[in-house]
Amino acid sequence: MTAYLKIDQLTKRFGSFTALSDISLQVNEGEFVCFLGPSGCGKTTLLRAIAGLELQDKGSIIQGGQDISALPPQQRDFGIVFQSYALFPNLNVANNIAYGLVNKKLDRGERQRRVSQLLEQIDLPGIEEKFPGQLSGGQQQRVALARALATEPNLLLLDEPLSALDARVRLHLRQEIRDLQQKLGITTIMVTHDQDEALTMADRIVVMDHGSIAQIGTPEEIYNRPATAFVARFIGTMNLLPVRVLETGSIMLGTVEANMPLPVASNQQGLLGFRPESAQVSSSPLYSDSDQLQLSGTIRHISFMGAFVRVGIEVTEQVTVKIDLQVSELTELQPEIGQQLHISICAQALHFYPQQQDQADVSVAVTSATTQPQSSDQIVLEAS
Repeated sequence: MTAYLKIDQLTKRFGSFTALSDISLQVNEGEFVCFLGPSGCGKTTLLRAIAGLELQDKGSIIQGGQDISALPPQQRDFGIVFQSYALFPNLNVANNIAYGLVNKKLDRGERQRRVSQLLEQIDLPGIEEKFPGQLSGGQQQRVALARALATEPNLLLLDEPLSALDARVRLHLRQEIRDLQQKLGITTIMVTHDQDEALTMADRIVVMDHGSIAQIGTPEEIYNRPATAFVARFIGTMNLLPVRVLETGSIMLGTVEANMPLPVASNQQGLLGFRPESAQVSSSPLYSDSDQLQLSGTIRHISFMGAFVRVGIEVTEQVTVKIDLQVSELTELQPEIGQQLHISICAQALHFYPQQQDQADVSVAVTSATTQPQSSDQIVLEAS
């Protein structure tokens, strides 16, 4: 695919605080990319730098082959939708959408035609004369989207566009925005802290942490092969068990010794991770296999989650893992508090994150994911 937007070593500081640190990435033409991360990670600052609303201290931004690093927002080719809609309350829908078209000096008839076309695209025909205060939150957000698309920009920027809406409307608009983006083929960047939005809408996800990029990949790559313990913890639910690798190749989990299916160097400490749905459980001992992590423990919690049941199994005094059981498994297992269960996880579903690493290239067996240095505050005793 052709790279439409190139960001190279972008750095932004606010006084002594570094909001962005040497950010480099490419966004392909027609791609839908999500900037994902917790509050304060730099994702909104990065979006604003692309729009020219924040001027970077270092680095360059190339859009469509043009260096826009120093251009003011009005000279950049983008449409933007904010979390707060930012509609003009004193203008009706037609005039809100056509606001950017006035500067393009289109005649009245052409503006009306464009407004009608956009209202059809967002499935709100015939509301030209209504004012923002007469619309629901979802309708206002769709009008804000139409206004951003009115000038036919080649880049669409979405700054947490769904976070102010209720859950039902968010789910509906997710698909509407994605369908419209694919129909128009417009390159789109969306900022969100909602992992479900990123996983369901994006072609690729940029996970950010403390002003840096933790991982870039497709939703499947981010979920199945998280590169760091931070990504593993932030995306979905991940059991992260504090372990010590012995010289024998086995591991110590608290006072429990278990086999280590991954080829990890001995005398290391770190986190061994797996998704709750990747484990097999049984009320009787499972067949011993060198390609499986074998654990056992006592059920301490049972939570009904709708499509599945999540059980908390205490494998050591300080470590409880979460295991997801499909409804079809409940009849056979009949889980109850205090019951002993045996757990098996295949090597392909395991990820090892060393507690300390050299900053140089370190090869670690985490099912093809490249790990990054982890600090001691990432050691958790109860799986998150």
